[in-house]
Amino acid sequence: MNNNEVVLRLDKGEIPAESERRQDHRIRYPKAERPTFLHEAKSFPVIDVSAHGVRYLGSGSPLPTPYTAMNGILRFRRGAQVNIEAMVLRVHKEEVVLHLHKREIPFAVLLDEQRYLHQHYPVWS
Repeated sequence: MNNNEVVLRLDKGEIPAESERRQDHRIRYPKAERPTFLHEAKSFPVIDVSAHGVRYLGSGSPLPTPYTAMNGILRFRRGAQVNIEAMVLRVHKEEVVLHLHKREIPFAVLLDEQRYLHQHYPVWS
């Protein structure tokens, strides 16, 4: 090892700093392609998704408070639907961030969404 290399060693059970943690890849959507989050007979446009998270616009409706349990259906524009059970992680302005703590969005669904966006919106994705 030369003097310019830095080695990071973690003891078992040690958690790396926020910037060093690997996070799920997020799929951002252009307005015309946004999925819909259906909750209590209301429909909300989804800004982005990951395997363990959903961010939606809750405008025009009372916003949930952080740590509230929510469930509903995530409906993608090309037909896939995923039942989700989540907890509200945070609320900022009209955006609500959900953490899917019981079941993640299937990888095949995410891959199909990403492929579609790359093909139809190469600059966007």
